[in-house]
Amino acid sequence: MTELSPRLASQLALLSYQIEQGTTDIEVPRFIRNNFTLNNVQRGTSGGFFYRVETGFALIGHGNGETYKNDHVIAIRGTNTKADAITDITCHSTNSDSGNSVHKGFQSTFSSLRDGIKTYMDKPDVLNGNGVIHCVGHSLGGAVATLVADWIKVTYNKTVYLYTFGSPRVGKKDFATKASTRIDKIFRCVHASDPVTKVPVWPYFHAPINGTEFISLKVQDINPATHSMEFNPGYVTTAAHDQWDNISSQKGISISQRVILNYEDRLHAFYSTHWADKIMAALITALCDGGYTALVGSLQASAAAIGTVYDLMAQAVTKVAALAGYDEQVRGLLGHMIVFAGLGAGIPIKLTYSFIKWVFENTIARLLKTARIALQAIA
Repeated sequence: MTELSPRLASQLALLSYQIEQGTTDIEVPRFIRNNFTLNNVQRGTSGGFFYRVETGFALIGHGNGETYKNDHVIAIRGTNTKADAITDITCHSTNSDSGNSVHKGFQSTFSSLRDGIKTYMDKPDVLNGNGVIHCVGHSLGGAVATLVADWIKVTYNKTVYLYTFGSPRVGKKDFATKASTRIDKIFRCVHASDPVTKVPVWPYFHAPINGTEFISLKVQDINPATHSMEFNPGYVTTAAHDQWDNISSQKGISISQRVILNYEDRLHAFYSTHWADKIMAALITALCDGGYTALVGSLQASAAAIGTVYDLMAQAVTKVAALAGYDEQVRGLLGHMIVFAGLGAGIPIKLTYSFIKWVFENTIARLLKTARIALQAIA
């Protein structure tokens, strides 16, 4: 069974943006036409609780030629209408169709698409076929494509391959773990400087849970412009390869990795996705070292809003700092967070709850603001 090349997957992700009006009357590049016939558009909704807009969201088709003859593709377009929701510190989780905790906004959009995708999946040639179901998406479309892929695997037990470009995190640890084992292959392509790949912040996780990612652009400094699918540098350009082996892959820093940061080294930190992960790993390390492993576990499974999660963590870190021998570990953590947040390396460290909460809020706020800029630019 053949996966989509990075070039084909990225062009399908880009093409899906043309279906917002809910029609297949779009210009399909020859390269895609030679591999897939795209003749089905499913509408879905996005927006807030009181105001939701229905537009074309999923572009669906079947394979052509020998390579993808029995396969099907579902390409989900991205949208900027939930830019505030995904970067909102009050964002909540809900249960996915498989019963795991996921971002409520993503689940709402998937739910609006489910019946249409089910109608396609129930067609005899799809239902009884043995080809691969390829699920593709960029940005928020990648998040919804993840939910589509997981649902198809659970509901139909088909072979499912998932391809995402610049996708945010979709769910809590339980979802990421289960989806990683259920979905047959996951190709998560990122630009190292893309801020959207780092939101929602912990306790949301990426699938695959082991952190493997294809890095088509290695620039480290966080830059909203690198989230674009089309415009320079653009995932459609950086992923224009015929084999995934031609794109660098690596495992990112795991938050389960033990990291202790020295206060004197805080100037080494800078505003990058690498340091976003490293600082989070150091925060989890401090909590676990201080006896709050159970709290970390409960927050990973909790439906609490992100603001509530980090308020509880600030309280716990304050208590850890008061324990004998842990004050320097906490000072090192806070010093690096302050530099990452751009607050100034000379700010005196205070091991009080109000100061620690202030550092947490400013660190998260800088990352969320950058992600919001990136999302709003892809309209």
